[in-house]
Amino acid sequence: MTTVTTPSQLKKEVESEKELMLRACLEAFNQLPNQRLQGAFPSTYALATKLNQLLQHTK
Repeated sequence: MTTVTTPSQLKKEVESEKELMLRACLEAFNQLPNQRLQGAFPSTYALATKLNQLLQHTK
């Protein structure tokens, strides 16, 4: 049996799980030693800091 998911249903599901996923990512980054990254963030600590700020903003 296949469940049909509309775009609005998918958006609602993503929104409801976004905070949980961000918290899980933040926890994972906090368990890693600080490493340099290439891209938008210079290090894993900088990325974890930004995730934490985003979580604080969503409250």
